[in-house]
Amino acid sequence: MKKLLIIGMAAVLYACGGGDHANHDHEGHAHNEEAAPVAATMSYGADFDTTGAVTIESVAANLTETGSATGVYKATIIESCQKMGCWMSVEAPNQEGMMVYMNDHSFFVPKTGVDGLSCYINGEAYFDTLSVDFQKHLLEDANASQEEIDAITEEKYEIAFNAMGVVIEDYVASEGDMADPAEHDHDHDGHDHDHGDQNGEENNTEEAEG
Repeated sequence: MKKLLIIGMAAVLYACGGGDHANHDHEGHAHNEEAAPVAATMSYGADFDTTGAVTIESVAANLTETGSATGVYKATIIESCQKMGCWMSVEAPNQEGMMVYMNDHSFFVPKTGVDGLSCYINGEAYFDTLSVDFQKHLLEDANASQEEIDAITEEKYEIAFNAMGVVIEDYVASEGDMADPAEHDHDHDGHDHDHGDQNGEENNTEEAEG
């Protein structure tokens, strides 16, 4: 009886980990837990210095007074193109939103995850006429309802921006946010966003948070 009791206790101890545990080390033991995404400042397109950037509110005044508005501006993103990330809309005074185009599709920004984030855009603002068809195209890019698309019946005259580079603050990357440039078949037929020779070296890089 005593032998049976001892054997039973030994079996319980072994089942609870009292046996050979040399090969089961909990130190540094991974349990497939993924690290939480970290917000970072990301750069897209040509590199540029954000020091001295002015607010987007000054664009309209500069265009009216001098006929030109070129430089680095800070703005808040409303949304971006959900098809390719080839444009984004930013908050601007006196109009629903200012369209920012990525230098004739030479680079792309995230398709999702940027709404409400602060950004810097480097390039040139200009007055743009948006046809009915192009306005509908932009709404399709933004996954708008058919009712919203059908409501467009007139051309729109507004300020737009041709960006050579974009910096987005506090962006948390997630799978599927960026389009694959190799699969780019997204054309803005009949609408030219090329405003002068502002060639730059494109890249998508993460900047160290200060």
